[in-house]
Amino acid sequence: MSYSMRDPSRGAVAGRDEGLRAFFVAVYARMGMALAVSAATALIVASSPALLQAIFGTPLHWVVLLAPLVMALFMGRAMLNSTPAGATGWLLVFAAVMGVTLSAMLIIYTGESVVRALLITACTFGAASLVGYTTGVDLSRMGGILIMAVIGLVIAGLVNLFLQSSGLQFAISALAVLVFTGLAAWDTQRLRVMYLQNGGAPAQMAALGALSLYLDVVNIFVALLSLTGQRR
Repeated sequence: MSYSMRDPSRGAVAGRDEGLRAFFVAVYARMGMALAVSAATALIVASSPALLQAIFGTPLHWVVLLAPLVMALFMGRAMLNSTPAGATGWLLVFAAVMGVTLSAMLIIYTGESVVRALLITACTFGAASLVGYTTGVDLSRMGGILIMAVIGLVIAGLVNLFLQSSGLQFAISALAVLVFTGLAAWDTQRLRVMYLQNGGAPAQMAALGALSLYLDVVNIFVALLSLTGQRR
C-alpha cells in the first residue's frame, strides 16, 4: 500500500506567500495606474497654453500647489472608509490633481532632463523597494525619523516659496532624495509585515499602499529633477 504524506504547514506557508505576492501585484498595479494618470494629466496641461495661463497665470496656482498637500491629510481615512473600487478612485483623483501640479515641471525643464530623472527615479525606487521587501533588517525604527524629516522638508519648502533661496532649494532636494528613498524601503517592508502579521489585508489596503509608494516615487522624481534638471 502506498500513500503520500503532506505537511499542512507547507501548504499554509505557500498559500500565504502566494497571497502576499498577489497583494503586492495589486499595490504596484495601482501605483502604476496612478503614475500613468499623473503623467497624462501633466502632459495635457503642459501642452495647452490656455490651461497653463488659467492655472499658473493667476492666483489659482497657489491652490494647485497646495491642493495635494491638503488632500494627503485626509486621503488615508477616506480610502479606508471606501469600497475597494472607491479607494482606487480616490487614488486616481489624487493622482490627477498631482499631475496638474507636476505639469509645471514639464514647462520649466527640458524633455531630456525629465526623461533622465524618470529613469534614475525608476532605478532608485526599484532598488529601495526591493531592499524593503527582502531585507531581514527591521526598518521600523527609522520610520518615525523619516516622517519627522518629511515634516521638516515640507516646512522648509513652504518657507522657500517666499525666500526663493537656491541654496536652500538644493539642500531640500538633496535631503528629499535620501528621505523618500528610505521611505520607499520602509513603506514596502511595512506593507509586507502588515500583511504577514494579519494573515491578509483589507481590499482597500492595496490602494492605500499604492498611495504611499506613489508619493515616494513622485517626491524622488521631483527632487532629482530639481537637482539634475536643465531649465529651458
